[in-house]
Amino acid sequence: MSHGAAVLALWLCCIVLFFKLVLSALVVIHGHRYYRRFIARTHPLSISAVRLLDDEWRVRLGTRWFRAWPEGEAMVTATLISFRLRIENQRRPLWLILFPDSADPVQLHAFRLRLLLESATLFGQESE
Repeated sequence: MSHGAAVLALWLCCIVLFFKLVLSALVVIHGHRYYRRFIARTHPLSISAVRLLDDEWRVRLGTRWFRAWPEGEAMVTATLISFRLRIENQRRPLWLILFPDSADPVQLHAFRLRLLLESATLFGQESE
């Protein structure tokens, strides 16, 4: 929706037609990539599933499962869970972002509680 508003704003402002076309194409391309990666999860770098068994993280990228290690700190609230995961064989870490409608509510609540209670051990931090 925001990508559509950006294209509309481009066409309503007073710039040269060539720039309107180029910038509109860039916004549409970015919107398509954003949709594939974060909404439809069809991009090869989209995290489509997460497993945490025996303190070992696994994520599914595309059709394959990979080991993962959390980095930094987790942001855990009632409406959002967000943190970075370093994936094996990947150069850059990926962000895991979970909203309340991202998974089964009972499983998501249990995951949220586990992150809140055991964040030091799950994220490899030392207890102070």
